[in-house]
Amino acid sequence: MGLDAIIISDSGEDSFSGTNPLRLRLDGRTATIQLVLNYLEHKGYLVLPIEGDGIMSWSSAPKLNGIYLLSYLKKHKFDVELINSYYEERDSFCSLLQHTPRAVIISTTFIPSKQALRKLVDDIRSLAPDVFTIVGGPFVYSSYLILQRSHEQDYETESTKYDFLFLDNNEPAVDLYIISLRGELILCEALKRIKENRPIDNLPNSARLVGRTYSFTKRVDDISNAGDIFIDWQSLPDAIFKSGVIPVQASNGCPYRCAFCNFTKDPRLMFTKPIDRLIAELKTVSSRGVRYVWFTDDNFRLGRGNLKSVCQRFVDEDIQIHWMSFIRASTLKDVDGELLRRSGCIEVQLGLESADSQVLRNMNKKATPSLYVEVVRKLLSAGVNCSCYFIFGFPGETDETALRTREFIRSIEYPELEGILSWSMFPFILAPLSPIYEFEMRNKYGLTGYMQNWKHRTMDFRQAMEHIKKAFLELENSGPIYREDNLEMLLGYTPYQRKKFVASRHRFSKLAMKRHLRKRDIIKSFTELFS
Repeated sequence: MGLDAIIISDSGEDSFSGTNPLRLRLDGRTATIQLVLNYLEHKGYLVLPIEGDGIMSWSSAPKLNGIYLLSYLKKHKFDVELINSYYEERDSFCSLLQHTPRAVIISTTFIPSKQALRKLVDDIRSLAPDVFTIVGGPFVYSSYLILQRSHEQDYETESTKYDFLFLDNNEPAVDLYIISLRGELILCEALKRIKENRPIDNLPNSARLVGRTYSFTKRVDDISNAGDIFIDWQSLPDAIFKSGVIPVQASNGCPYRCAFCNFTKDPRLMFTKPIDRLIAELKTVSSRGVRYVWFTDDNFRLGRGNLKSVCQRFVDEDIQIHWMSFIRASTLKDVDGELLRRSGCIEVQLGLESADSQVLRNMNKKATPSLYVEVVRKLLSAGVNCSCYFIFGFPGETDETALRTREFIRSIEYPELEGILSWSMFPFILAPLSPIYEFEMRNKYGLTGYMQNWKHRTMDFRQAMEHIKKAFLELENSGPIYREDNLEMLLGYTPYQRKKFVASRHRFSKLAMKRHLRKRDIIKSFTELFS
């Protein structure tokens, strides 16, 4: 019997971060802590395999979209297998093709463009020319919304044809698109029909390329039981848990409307998981060997204001899990940092974006720089790491406001405190479906362009990237985010050593931008640090 389908969670494309490409590399590889230790052990050479690589790091967590589909389809009696990151696991994908799958399912949660999708589909076609490909998820749904708005005179969609689906004939060789915020039921019906050799051309909320034209089926409301996103962790294969890190969803959706955000938001999909159920999930994944949980919430438990009681419950249940999540600064204002740490929280992700009050108002962030200072200092004092995200160049940004943000980041490095500050800096991206993309907002700021090719009255993309580079070079007691760091190895050192390692690694990354690094300098610096 052949497989019903292979699920692909992610292609592995890079983000839009302006600082990720500047991170330190040794012998062509990202300088994670495990790589640096290997480099020292072998006196300036890397010897593979690198102990600790691909496990116990935030980046080693499998993607939740694929885990959910795997659990859901298995529950509905389909024989499916999961590929987490296609290009990293291409050999495994080829092995699964020996089981003659009827379909390949591609989730687009982490696929940013039509080019990335086409590259992925073309490679799949080169290996399995006749396999039926089904594509769904946020990118497909966003493409459909842009298509709907392409009929509006003032909505700029001509530029989107290169990046989004349905707008021209230069499309990936996909057999079926599912256009839905929750398309699981339609996906099940599609797989059932494929298995029974029945036609799929009249499935609701779907599209197919017929000749040179897309054929769209009728739209139906298929959003039901939105809060019932259940994963049967106990039934999943051991491979899901092999890295020791798992993503878990404590809530879905975000009640805020930041002007740069193009996430599709439907209030019917917003929910907070009951705390008893969340505790049960954490205990289950812990029993499967998981030591770290990355909560995938846009804003942990929607910032409901009960974070203190949630943390206390984690402490009382003694779940033995370290965790990280995005949490809004306003949610953390009245939360005891020590309680947060005792609950297992080792890192908080903070979308700070800017340290200029007017730019924050332009972004509709509903936050202030003074709040940011208070929260970051409290967390770092308690030994909770802060990974902060900044945007340079949002409309209204000037050289003065950008400088204010750069100075602010320097002011919150706090080398004397236990916690580590890390950051990722992004240039403003003029993304379709975001509030700032609307005609009225463009007109307000004299904003023209698309994605990374934009300018407004006070800045353009190139200038924003210059400020990112300056900030990168100015910072001395923090460093960019390295999600690939082995957490067990990092936590094996003292807080002082960890902070010195982050600062030293960043110092070498800055030196590498100016000259070739000398091996003896790297070895001497890190050897002294880890002694």
